Amino acid sequence: MSELLQISPSWSRRAGACFGVREASLAGVVIVEDAGAQSLGPALHAVEAALVQLVDEPLPATPAGQSADERLVTLHTWLQCAIQRQSRIALTTVFHVQRQERQHVQEPVPAGASTFHVCLPAATMKPARIAMAWATRLFNRLASGQAPDAARERDAIHEELKEFANPGLNTFNVLSAAHELDVPVQVVAKYTLVLGTGARSRWMESSLTDATPAIGMRMANSKHTTARVLRAAGLPGGDNHLVKSAHAAMQAAHQLGYPVVVKPMDLQQGTGVSADLRDDAAVAQGFALARDASPNVLVEKWAPGFTHRLTVFNGRVIRVTRRIAGGVFGDGVTSVAALVQLQQQNALLQRGMRRTGRVLLELDAEAHDLLLQHGKTAADVPRAGEYVRLRRRDNVSAGGTNESVPLQQTHPDNLQLAVDAAALLRLDFAGVDLIMEDIRQSWFDTGALICEVNGQPQLGTSSEPKIYHQILRELLGDDCRIPARLLICTDGDAPRELALQRLLREGESNGISSPAGLWIDGRLATGPFADGFAAAQALLRRTDVRNATCLMTISEVDRMGLPLAQWDRIDMVNRAAMVAHDAVMVTRVTAMARPHQAMRERA
Repeated sequence: MSELLQISPSWSRRAGACFGVREASLAGVVIVEDAGAQSLGPALHAVEAALVQLVDEPLPATPAGQSADERLVTLHTWLQCAIQRQSRIALTTVFHVQRQERQHVQEPVPAGASTFHVCLPAATMKPARIAMAWATRLFNRLASGQAPDAARERDAIHEELKEFANPGLNTFNVLSAAHELDVPVQVVAKYTLVLGTGARSRWMESSLTDATPAIGMRMANSKHTTARVLRAAGLPGGDNHLVKSAHAAMQAAHQLGYPVVVKPMDLQQGTGVSADLRDDAAVAQGFALARDASPNVLVEKWAPGFTHRLTVFNGRVIRVTRRIAGGVFGDGVTSVAALVQLQQQNALLQRGMRRTGRVLLELDAEAHDLLLQHGKTAADVPRAGEYVRLRRRDNVSAGGTNESVPLQQTHPDNLQLAVDAAALLRLDFAGVDLIMEDIRQSWFDTGALICEVNGQPQLGTSSEPKIYHQILRELLGDDCRIPARLLICTDGDAPRELALQRLLREGESNGISSPAGLWIDGRLATGPFADGFAAAQALLRRTDVRNATCLMTISEVDRMGLPLAQWDRIDMVNRAAMVAHDAVMVTRVTAMARPHQAMRERA
């Protein structure tokens, strides 16, 4: 039986923008067999019904007059991008699908089939290829009447793609927000992003920015140092001791007074933390756990209450969340054991179980120990609204949950405390962890503990999906783009040199790029580059460039795409000579570049 969708073997990747796709792309031909057959309608219906179950994003709209075969290819292309985004590979949402005449396709095309030129975003080649092969198999199975299990299909493709995920949630969310806001992005190193262009650009790495001080980060990375600095400034830093052995940990616990917390001095996300320890045996066990994670172990006086993360950016709190350690809330009717069983079925814990391969909340030794500590058993029925804690750590990885707290419900004294703690370490971005029972009350009245100031806070998006948009707008201002022009010339060293000399004489831009180097304010500032694309990217990263002109040959544009997705001008020098040399390439490059700026000819 023939397959409904076929993928041509000759797909090519371009490092730059083209055909409206604003980042690196993969382009090739998709063939729809028997495009006029009566079975195409039912196949399309089956595909659309399945995609609603597979992907959380809404399906792309159907333009008036779109044919069934084009709709199939559109959905096929969209699915490849959407499933990568759900696997934490940040991609733009724009792709290109255009019907192509059979005679322009290099591969054999079956009679009655239709062909489409497709260009889709591809951060890297391998995951794009994996997503394409998976989507094609899925569509052909659906078209043949099979009904794959949506959850199993989704889990299988996520497993295949997980090694290609963006490093850390912050990086993925910053990239995704930049794409949605149409902010130019370059990856300058593995984890470092350049947002914007030229003199208006900024750097981010996770939630670090180019304004984050190294000294402040070094202090924040040591909970021991942070606590000392906070206490010296009159703020409620932790009372702790750095210990080297289990015996020293027990001595410190006696000196501080039980209960205590034992934790690594220099790790984040609750790794190796044991809280609310009330005897020597628990401290020794907690020391062993922390020591396995880090050679630097702290014993700290425990503070009652919930951990509240107050995220500070540029001198103000932009978000407050409350962490709730793994546990259950009573309803006055159901036992602790039954409440745990119900809790295990919620979507968050189910996702955590699939991700880690273990149950995050259960009645294990830790849970029974905490119940016993508070005079309870698993058979007890907590009163309505009563919280029963079953985990010593409050991190999501230990079965905890985060809930958003409106800023207006946070006492102004607590907001100011977080701002002051961040300012004390000179941090532009900080996650201040404040332990107290009720964030609505002033810490002056109830007491509180700052257990950590995180200089590289994780934000997440579940409760406030647009928080990264807010951060990028504040970081980059109203306009993150410098004026930029692309000049395309004919191939060869002589035409490129002539175009370069003309640009230098005109002096319209203070920054000019060419494979021969970068010129800043009329002086040669660098050595040569491998090609015009690399030179243009280097120019657009420089903060001393206020107005850029990038010189590339037509074959470079054809092979690599555009180094920037949006140009103020794209000029083609001596188009007549280009057409005489290779009319097909000129037509193709014109089509590639047109969505990114109307083409202009220049003598």
